[in-house]
Amino acid sequence: MRAEGSGSPGFPLDRPVSAPARYAVIAVWLILVVVSLWVLKGARLSTDMSAFLPSNPDEHQRLLVDQIKDGALSRMVLMGIEGGDSATRAATSERLAKAMRADGAFASVVNGDAASRELDQHYLMQSRYLLSPRVTAERFSAEGLRGAIQGSINALGGSAGLLLKAIFPQDPTGELPALIERMTNGRMPSSQDGVWTSASGDIALLVAMTAAPGTDTDAQEQVLARIRSAFDAAREGADVRLLMSGTPVFSVDARRTIRAEIERLSLVGGLAILTIMLAFYRSARNVVIGLIPVLTGIVVAVVAVSLGFGTVHAITVGFGTTLLGETLDYSIYYLVQSGNNANWRREYWPTIRLGVATSICGFAALLFSSFPGLAQLGVYSIAGLLTAAAVTRFVLPVLPARPVPDSSIHWLGGKMAGVSLQVRRLKWLAALLAVASLAIVLVNHDRLWAKGLSGLNPAPLNLQKLDERLRREAGAPDLSHMLVVSAPTADQALQAGEQVEASLAPLVQSGTIARIDNPAHFLPSTAAQQSRRSALPDSAELSDRLRQAVAALPVKADRFQPFVEDVQAAKAAAPITLQTLKGTSFEFLLQSLLLHRDSGWAVLMPVALPEGAAKAQAARSAIEAALGHAEPRQQAYFLDMDRQATEMFGQYLNEALVFSVAGVVGVVLLLALALRQPARIARVLMPLVGAVVIVMAAHVLAGTALTLLHLVGLLLIVAVGSNYALFFDQSFGPASALTQGALQRGLSRTQAAALASLALANVSTMIGFGILAWSQVPVLHAIGATVGPGALLALLLAMAWSGAREGRTPEVAA
Repeated sequence: MRAEGSGSPGFPLDRPVSAPARYAVIAVWLILVVVSLWVLKGARLSTDMSAFLPSNPDEHQRLLVDQIKDGALSRMVLMGIEGGDSATRAATSERLAKAMRADGAFASVVNGDAASRELDQHYLMQSRYLLSPRVTAERFSAEGLRGAIQGSINALGGSAGLLLKAIFPQDPTGELPALIERMTNGRMPSSQDGVWTSASGDIALLVAMTAAPGTDTDAQEQVLARIRSAFDAAREGADVRLLMSGTPVFSVDARRTIRAEIERLSLVGGLAILTIMLAFYRSARNVVIGLIPVLTGIVVAVVAVSLGFGTVHAITVGFGTTLLGETLDYSIYYLVQSGNNANWRREYWPTIRLGVATSICGFAALLFSSFPGLAQLGVYSIAGLLTAAAVTRFVLPVLPARPVPDSSIHWLGGKMAGVSLQVRRLKWLAALLAVASLAIVLVNHDRLWAKGLSGLNPAPLNLQKLDERLRREAGAPDLSHMLVVSAPTADQALQAGEQVEASLAPLVQSGTIARIDNPAHFLPSTAAQQSRRSALPDSAELSDRLRQAVAALPVKADRFQPFVEDVQAAKAAAPITLQTLKGTSFEFLLQSLLLHRDSGWAVLMPVALPEGAAKAQAARSAIEAALGHAEPRQQAYFLDMDRQATEMFGQYLNEALVFSVAGVVGVVLLLALALRQPARIARVLMPLVGAVVIVMAAHVLAGTALTLLHLVGLLLIVAVGSNYALFFDQSFGPASALTQGALQRGLSRTQAAALASLALANVSTMIGFGILAWSQVPVLHAIGATVGPGALLALLLAMAWSGAREGRTPEVAA
């Protein structure tokens, strides 16, 4: 398989490397490593998940991106205190909330304690006439007051009678109870011993909003550690336990789990690979030399991403390093032939070089992704592959590697030759398997890829159930379905939200929509406040109307002097602002539902849809139809967060698929340019296509929907498998001479070395990636369950379909 031009006069492949040249190569390599390590010291390792969000989202996607990056859901921590008795849990809750409120790491903390409850009650009581939508000129007419007061008198005999009786002189129209019902919608947490509790009373509840953005996993990990530390101090030795859930908890737990799994599996896989290499090479020096291309590639790859993007994402390093496991094959191909460097450079390097080029074509497609994280992965892979290949080509030959014992080479090469002969007898069966797999993939093409993100959720089921319970018990806002209203200013957004809610009121009244929440319920727009203020009569007029209103009622007008005074105070009060809500639990809700964005402000209005898929879809259609008749300046739209997330990450996957196809086209063109013969191009591509199709079919039969991580794994099958297919196609001796007679006569060292290097490379790949298939983390399992079996299939299919004719010595174009 000698490359054209490789033996041209003056080309120093066959010449021994002089001492000065040897030292120069080592010096250049050391300089590269030192400079890279120096740059690496200043590199910023990011855990900000925004790198894996679209860089140019549309309007609807932008809100989802904002919510993931810095929204309420991404910063909300739900806590529960269980164990001990009710009084102990309540005391611990109060001490914990006090400590957290004094910590700048938290934007707000609520637990329903006396202090926050008093602030809420004071705010609602003092501001009720500016908050209540029932405050109109008609309601404060004599007739309107008569009906309102009669309603309050009737309610005095109900379950809330004691509360109503206490405030009746101040609030005879019942604005405060109506406000409480409107704002809580029956979702206010239960209370016991002065703090929020679960409905059963066995868990004390707290809800906190972190100051750090949700995508900063490092900061969130520190915040959770501070909560645990504060809890340890707050419990004062009592036998109580802290429960935590929420997106920050999921993120930190997922990273910890993935990191632990990678460390555990990498240790097991690494030890297994090193043990096999040590047994084969019988030289610790060779094992160390074999790792040099991989380690150098990792360092340079991190530097390349840092220089290109300004920051390196931890996921890029994790998965990129996994992908660079392919580069271990390069040193294996070299070390097995290290007894004859000139022969390796002539006969093996052109094939390795072409394999590297095909791998780069596959990963180059990722460079054009609109998702920065995917583009980073492309840069990382390409820089690492090029560096590892260059180190293998120029640095390893000048290092003092020990020749691999002939006994090891002939033993493994002979075993490999025997397997190859057996596999080649099954080539038609392999073809049938590939065709059947292709049929399975085509028949199931519409459900081949995952539609959502559930398959990638690393959170354990018990933590997901805990989150559902705490969120339900605490009455946390459900932002899965919501109306979004945008405007240049916060006040304009609130006013537009009020108009949208009014336009949808018939849908609520008819039961088409179960409920609409609105931050304007506790922070009305300036226009709404002014309208209500104008509806309030002055003192004399109100007193006169009261006398008329109660003339036929069993109460005297003089009893309502506190009411008259409160109305006059409200009429003269300053407008309610964001600052007015400071310290109340409504401030917490406002942080969730009133967002400052680059383009202005947005009001989020959670919508509770009715139960049942048909009714929910009817509600969506009714909402969108109603919004279609709304004023254009309101810029309102209905957003299904789950559906939007599915669509956005579906776009992520579709884009990756398109780029992958482009990469495959690049691989085909590259092979066509290098091999120049359709039959040879087909022989190289067939094992790759066959391996990919069989692995995809296996996932289909196992009921596994493919995700983006599976796609990356399929790309890696092509990258690794191309080396196997090219080596067999080049038929540099073993493939063309693999007959039973040749095997009985004994393989030459070159033949045995070629097969031994392929076997060792494949075993290391299968161990390195295959062990990930045992991981309980979906993202790791996806890579391992794809690349491990795929690499083996690529090798077996390359054996089965090599088909070189006896005595033929094909050449590869330079």
